[in-house]
Amino acid sequence: MSIYRIVIAIFILSTATITAQKKAEKVELIDMAKDLIITKKQESNIKQIWWIPSEYWRVALTDSPDIGEEIITDIETKLVGYSIFSVVNSDISPFTGFKKRDATITIIHHNEILSPLTEEEIPADIKELVDVFRPTLASMVGQLGEQMVFYVFKNELEDGTTAISPYNTGKLYVKVNDEDFNYRLPLQSMVAKKKCPEDQELLNGNWDYCPWHGIQLIEQK
Repeated sequence: MSIYRIVIAIFILSTATITAQKKAEKVELIDMAKDLIITKKQESNIKQIWWIPSEYWRVALTDSPDIGEEIITDIETKLVGYSIFSVVNSDISPFTGFKKRDATITIIHHNEILSPLTEEEIPADIKELVDVFRPTLASMVGQLGEQMVFYVFKNELEDGTTAISPYNTGKLYVKVNDEDFNYRLPLQSMVAKKKCPEDQELLNGNWDYCPWHGIQLIEQK
């Protein structure tokens, strides 16, 4: 059995957390998944995009007793410079179920359109990971998983700019056909929460001020 098949099988059962790299804040897997998966439904059509950055694997696998640091580091090393996206574009019928539609995905970075790698351009190690990931997802979520199509993008541009990272600031603009899917960055789940000095509530680390009291939030020490 491929080492990646073992990793994915354990990953599915994992509810692991890790210490975030930037501010020693724990990242909850379920919170990160909420940040990464965006679903839009219009009439009978459903579109879903799942951004799977390399950071996701550490969040999912670190606290698993059966996965060591060596395996996690190996996955991260293979994914350095790349991001994976899963796209669903399907029509839903109460009689025939899901019908997959063609989908194109592009990323807009500083008015530049980024396209996914072709099949020939994707490194073999990443192909293996994607090939294992696809049937595992399908078994988890049934028909919706079977609708998923995976795309691989390069993170870094020729000028050295990191175009796709959950730690960037601003927005990540993703377009599936004519539908916009935008991520606010850095991802909320990966930023240390800030405290409201009025009632000590922990709030979104991307916020500077408490939306209820209007006072500046305090970074946790």
